Amino acid sequence: MGVASIGPLLKRGYRYTFVCGFGLIATGVAGLNLGTHIATLAAAAVFGCGLGQTLSSANLWVAEIATARRVAALSILNLMWGIGAIASSPFVLLAQTHFGISWLLYAIAACSALTAIVLAGMNLEPGMSTKKEKEEVQEPTPQQNISFRSAASLAALFFLYVGSENSVAGWVASLTKRMNPDSLWALAPMFFWGGLLAGRALVPLIPLRRSERKLLVSGLILATAGICFLLRAETFASVGVCVTAAGLGLAAIYPILIAWLVKAFGERSRRIGAVMFALSGMGAATLPWFVGMTSTKTGSLRAGLLIPLAGCIVMFALTAMMIEPAFRDASSGEMARHATD
Repeated sequence: MGVASIGPLLKRGYRYTFVCGFGLIATGVAGLNLGTHIATLAAAAVFGCGLGQTLSSANLWVAEIATARRVAALSILNLMWGIGAIASSPFVLLAQTHFGISWLLYAIAACSALTAIVLAGMNLEPGMSTKKEKEEVQEPTPQQNISFRSAASLAALFFLYVGSENSVAGWVASLTKRMNPDSLWALAPMFFWGGLLAGRALVPLIPLRRSERKLLVSGLILATAGICFLLRAETFASVGVCVTAAGLGLAAIYPILIAWLVKAFGERSRRIGAVMFALSGMGAATLPWFVGMTSTKTGSLRAGLLIPLAGCIVMFALTAMMIEPAFRDASSGEMARHATD
């Protein structure tokens, strides 16, 4: 619901969207302290709506303002979110140990409300400060006539990427537990997320980021290889290596997809992005479910993991179908900036 609503909200500007998003997060998190089951579910829905608005809008906002180094900036943004998600676990454990979960939730709600207040007084609309800067960062415009085939391929990439990522991350612990039920199977997803975060930290340092298509294809090759070897893994160590490789390979794909969205559709990306992010959520919900269903019917989780493998292979084919300049190299502004570095 939050992702689907960002299109109309962004017509009023990023500031309005961020304030609404963080306000809903504050309300939802604080509402988790309500005593009844129905009220808690409603609060979780409000929190999810705010989170969907904030995360989606932040990606689009960064993609619009960081024209010179778009993929690098988006990688750093998603890296920070990943670090925050991992760092929250110790805080939850500490609060639970001291019977302070309610206080932690109120603290998070207060910080979200304060963020909304601060953002309400800021001008967040992307803009160019000088004529020279405008000339340096000429972008493909909506008049470039992005074909329906390329637009549909981009939508499918959003669906398949998030679905494949969640399938590997969500089922690797179960696969490891079936192989070694007495081992530290619960730690297996940590290797995937560690690889993903490490990859996003490295993207701004990789010269290959200047050729977004090559970086995406290279990542898909590494992720495909990691999943293939995962299907043959027999030990905890081999599982850790395979899922780390898969995480590294997938790290740059999401930032590149968002960069392509903004380059291809310009200001229309604010409206079209709602569809793309909604498809991402659908992929996250459906592909892991298909993995479980396939595993149940075949009696083999390895057979179920063929689904994210197939997803990576299909992403290869979809990328090859997108031939417009917007889906090839970095923006002209980024290339000009690197030429003068």
